[in-house]
Amino acid sequence: MPRTRDDRGQVLPVLLAVILITVVTLLATHRMSQAVHQSTVVVNAADGAAYSAAVWTARRMNLLAYSNRAMVANHIAVGHLVAYISWLRYADSAIDRIARLARYLPGVGTAVAQGREVARRARILAATTSGVMIRGLDGLNALYATAQLDLRREIMPWHLNTIMREVATGYGSELDVNRMSHLNRIPSPYRQAAQGLLGGWAVNMARHVTGDRPGRDDRYFSRILSETIDHDSDLSRWIRGRESTGSPRFGTGGRTWSSRIPLLIRFRKQGPTNRADNPSAGGWRSADRLQYGEYNVTKLRWGSWRTLASGQADARELAGGYRGIRRYQRLSEGIRENRAFRIPALVSTGSPAETDGRDNHHHLSTAEVRYQLPEACRGARQCPRQSDLASLFNPYWQARLVNAAELSL
Repeated sequence: MPRTRDDRGQVLPVLLAVILITVVTLLATHRMSQAVHQSTVVVNAADGAAYSAAVWTARRMNLLAYSNRAMVANHIAVGHLVAYISWLRYADSAIDRIARLARYLPGVGTAVAQGREVARRARILAATTSGVMIRGLDGLNALYATAQLDLRREIMPWHLNTIMREVATGYGSELDVNRMSHLNRIPSPYRQAAQGLLGGWAVNMARHVTGDRPGRDDRYFSRILSETIDHDSDLSRWIRGRESTGSPRFGTGGRTWSSRIPLLIRFRKQGPTNRADNPSAGGWRSADRLQYGEYNVTKLRWGSWRTLASGQADARELAGGYRGIRRYQRLSEGIRENRAFRIPALVSTGSPAETDGRDNHHHLSTAEVRYQLPEACRGARQCPRQSDLASLFNPYWQARLVNAAELSL
């Protein structure tokens, strides 16, 4: 009978143990790699969602700024046109006066009469076409105001959440963004912090941009209008004057010059342009006049002024009801001072019904929309000062991702 060897068959249990350990290790490694991959996907989705929403918002903020600028430019264009019509009427009146005096001069009278006819036609043509232009600009401003309502709606939190969810689902169909029902799966105290963050953001975001009306905004729009006019000397020369619905007051405008021959005669030209103290009232009115005064030799002083030629124009008279700026969008005071606001994107996986935390991943990314002047504006005269508050009249809104070190829950 053969002898049985004691060491035979002992390798098999060891081999089975090695195989079991290897399989468990591979499964654990696979599961870990899946978890790392899923976490990476969630992080990338959160970054992409937050940054996409910030870029979307910055572009809409810049479009709001461009449309505000366009309304200011259109309103100023109406004032400039009214001043131009007033000047043409004054010039026509002056040439008519000269023609009356020159008609007795051989050769000169004919040339002056021809010039008078040209001036008359230019005045009539300008007055006829100006009404169409003013009504067109008025209608264009109304379209801008309506378009701004759509732009404002597109930066509301519910719309931004929709955009962020569309971006996140591009990384995985199971991903969701800023869904309050997912917060129950986040352990305390992070759950309460996330609830406060998302709830506060939704409320504040809806208040960052507000609609306003000239006349009800503590003269904010009127100050923007005045600063725009005063910034350009040529523009100021044409439409500088009082803020009043009354008749233009001579001596307050920019279209002025004077000349004199000592002890004989003197001349002065005046041309103010009034604008209504409330831009929504329309109300551009302009006037021009040329006066002369003779020196009184017997009394040794200048005599009173006498008007040689004059002209005036009114936006309502030209267009039959110019309404001006009726509504525009502006920043809240807090954003004007802080110059920035943030957009959070809390990306979660799994079903909202799952509360045991298995296979659940969450990541919070935050992007910032900031008012920042470009490098080309540093020291440039045509740009705002670096110290100026943020404004929805300047298209300087930019987007960036916020570093994790800058966040605090």
